[in-house]
Amino acid sequence: MRPPLDLLDNRPPPSRGNSRGLLVFAVLFTGGLTLILGRPASSQKLASLPAIVVSSGEAEYRTETDTLRRGEVLAQVLARQSLSPNQTAEAVEALSAYANPRRLRAGVAVQVSRTAWDSLVDVTVHVDPDRLVRLVPNGTGWGAELSELTVTVDTMVVAGVIESSLYNSVMDLPLVGLSAQERIEQMMWGIYDPFQWSIDFGLDIRSGDRYRAVYERHVRPDGSVRYGKVLAAEFVNRGKIYRAYWYPEREEYFDEDGGSMRRVFLKAPVDFRRISSRFSKRRYHPKLGVYRAHLGTDYAADTGTQVFSTADGTVTRADWWGGYGRLVEIRHVNGYRTRYGHLSAITRGIKAGVKVRQGQVIGRVGSSGLATGPHLHYEMLHNGKQIDARAVNLPSGEPVASDHLAEFRRQRERLVSYLRRAEETGGRLVD
Repeated sequence: MRPPLDLLDNRPPPSRGNSRGLLVFAVLFTGGLTLILGRPASSQKLASLPAIVVSSGEAEYRTETDTLRRGEVLAQVLARQSLSPNQTAEAVEALSAYANPRRLRAGVAVQVSRTAWDSLVDVTVHVDPDRLVRLVPNGTGWGAELSELTVTVDTMVVAGVIESSLYNSVMDLPLVGLSAQERIEQMMWGIYDPFQWSIDFGLDIRSGDRYRAVYERHVRPDGSVRYGKVLAAEFVNRGKIYRAYWYPEREEYFDEDGGSMRRVFLKAPVDFRRISSRFSKRRYHPKLGVYRAHLGTDYAADTGTQVFSTADGTVTRADWWGGYGRLVEIRHVNGYRTRYGHLSAITRGIKAGVKVRQGQVIGRVGSSGLATGPHLHYEMLHNGKQIDARAVNLPSGEPVASDHLAEFRRQRERLVSYLRRAEETGGRLVD
């Protein structure tokens, strides 16, 4: 209950002595606080305070390495490394200046560096064995820096003997640091390339065949190795010696006399596994149950294996044709034609009238038509008559020009000396 107003008005006024005491107390109290707490922040001279370094910043960071897994894209790896959606999107966009982020292969290393306080420093993507891209966040997004690893180039000669196949022989070579895929792509195909017009590696290879090859070898700073161009190769097949030498001025292989290793037709139209049937005038047809001429060569391979044209030419038909199933027929120079039957698919754009190049993919191995299993049926015709493609004497490409023969022979002799130093067990450094 509030007191009456008249009682409040009759209260005695405060004495002057008490007011002075309160004033002195307030001054002393605030002054003491100033002494204890210091002046207000607005009056301090912060610029005069010395800077104190609490960490170097240069040494205090950590790096974690992740790997792109099969079926993954880069964005998934960055998300796994706790980058935000915005950081991930900007980093992927920055990388696209030097590499397609969606075409990175499984196994690509991705390094993420952070400070000791967990602030992101950079992301390094090893886009291929010889290049890496450093992605750095900045105030406006992300920057990208491409670095190409410095490699040491030398020369290695390898040699081996075939017991069952070239593939198995290359896999058995005692070479350190090469994966199975690298042995196939760098070693086996390197031996195959110079002789693909001379030797059918699915049909002609025999136990006891042997080979030697001189490779350009690239050694990276981490010690890993990549084998480059085959500079010279020798293949002994059924006692016959084939030799090929790379001539950089023409960027192709030539034999000892300067003749081109290239022919109008390749020996085989498919990356084969084995051949199930050869050219024959009489063969039992397992599906029809009768004997009939088999005027071609069958290359057994997995469904979907690429089939390529053995020579330049013009497509005359690309459709279904009776027992051939899906078939592509190509017209070549000098009255030659080739046929590719039992395909599972014909490459998009391959149709009558289209010109194709040697080695161009025209379809996929299948079992369409009268086929007992997946394989390619390959035929060659000359002036309308079916012939054995393996027995025909195929014309070659242009030889080394006469005014360049002396230089070619000098380069050949140096490579021959390397081949002579090869041993039939593994590889040997020659330069």
